Amino acid sequence: MRRMGGLRTKIPNTYRTMLIGAIAISGIPPLAGFFSKDEILGEAFKAGFQWVWLIGIVVAILTAFYMFRLIGLTFWGESRVDPAIEPHIHESPRVMTVPLWLLAIPSIFLGIVLSLPGPPLGPLLGFAPDTQGLLASWLAPVFEQGEQLLGHAPEAYALFGIDGALLGLSVAVAVAGMVGAWKLFGADLWNIRWRPDPERVRALTARVPFLYRASLNKWWFDDLNHLIFIVIGGRVAAFLWWFDRRVIDDTVNDVATETVGAGRGLRRVQTGRVQNYALGIAVGLIVMAGSFLVLAVR
Repeated sequence: MRRMGGLRTKIPNTYRTMLIGAIAISGIPPLAGFFSKDEILGEAFKAGFQWVWLIGIVVAILTAFYMFRLIGLTFWGESRVDPAIEPHIHESPRVMTVPLWLLAIPSIFLGIVLSLPGPPLGPLLGFAPDTQGLLASWLAPVFEQGEQLLGHAPEAYALFGIDGALLGLSVAVAVAGMVGAWKLFGADLWNIRWRPDPERVRALTARVPFLYRASLNKWWFDDLNHLIFIVIGGRVAAFLWWFDRRVIDDTVNDVATETVGAGRGLRRVQTGRVQNYALGIAVGLIVMAGSFLVLAVR
């Protein structure tokens, strides 16, 4: 993204569908992402899981921020594309853009369709607060199991009560994340010119150096995966390979070699000549007789 910028005029369909997706996932009404996010946060708070709600609020503002950071660095502002590459930038063919629009359009309207006539839009349109939407009706058996686990039924939706307050707060944090990213990473839309401010970004990251390093290094998950699966896992695998080759395979092969050698030695006894067999019997009888005599003398 640091090598992009200003692409909204070069790939407009990609830009518009990506913008719709960013607004939806940020949880801005009336797009589909708003309904799922608001329901999760609101029900977690009302069910007594305030710590889950708080984590969700933090994640919501971070989601809105990084999505519009993506939009700002990729599509807004001035181009930072390599001049040798920029002339070759073009919109994707219809085989790509048509599916993008087929996904973007439901992202705008599907939340409304599935929520009506239930909350939060239903009460605004005159429906009863306890009226279920299409999605809620479909998930009613799941909600009944949740009520049994919690030990109580959910309260009726109160648009001008706790539900409305939670709704407004979830939208406010999403807008705050969007505006923060817009301010830091620039936009030149609607005659509003907030250009990227590298100095402000550096000043903010200097205040929280550990968080910046952790984010820059993806919280060291790649290093952890390399340590566990490549370094340690590789050594364990190498030891197991040595054990399999040197201990298991060599043991099996040595047993087989000794068995073959013993067989080759014993097969010399089977000559097929009667004289040899008679001689063997005679020797055996002599050994037996001698053994009896020795025992008798003792």
